[in-house]
Amino acid sequence: MASAVRVIDLRKEYVIGAQTLTVLRDVDLDIEAGEIVAVMGPSGSGKSTLLNLVGGLDTPTSGSIVAGEADLATMDDEALARYRRDSVGFIFQSFNLVPSLTARQNVQLPLMFAGIAPAERERRALEALTQVGLAERVGHLPTEMSGGEQQRVATARAIINDPAIILGDEPTGNLDSKTGEEILALIRTMNAAGRTFLITTHDPYVASIAHRIVHLADGAVVDIVTGGGA
Repeated sequence: MASAVRVIDLRKEYVIGAQTLTVLRDVDLDIEAGEIVAVMGPSGSGKSTLLNLVGGLDTPTSGSIVAGEADLATMDDEALARYRRDSVGFIFQSFNLVPSLTARQNVQLPLMFAGIAPAERERRALEALTQVGLAERVGHLPTEMSGGEQQRVATARAIINDPAIILGDEPTGNLDSKTGEEILALIRTMNAAGRTFLITTHDPYVASIAHRIVHLADGAVVDIVTGGGA
């Protein structure tokens, strides 16, 4: 199976005054297309930093992140912005929806930034919302929807540009267990249709849907095990 993203000898450091804080050290990970990979570890282990680096939201101190044929470490700001817009979908714990926009308008935002014509934006937003089971809620504001519905809107927004990989940072962290299970079922359905996911979680049950579970500690990979999705 082809790789969606390859992480090679990745290191991330932050200089704080006279001290250097190493958040990730010598991380190697090959995420295959069509795979769900879950990253687990205690707070401060580097989970979110790894996600941000793969998503092009931050740059590594050393090492490589290869998406397709491109190495993110060699990209300038403009190229990284295109990568984030065209190749990556983001699902956040806190949904990150614009309160004044409807579900349809929130989902359309990435297409607006990409310069897609209004009629095409409308068509694709409705298609994405239908895929996540919200065809009847397209005109509702976030405040008029449940937490699970808001996360479905966020998921529709994440897939609108048909990205190579979808990154989920604790995607069920703000949801009750029943609603969280609905989002996990949606992720499984989307993965069965060929979508690739890299998610962080503290919850072993969430990680159980993954094909592989990567355990981080002190910024290093300490174990990679087969998950229930394999």
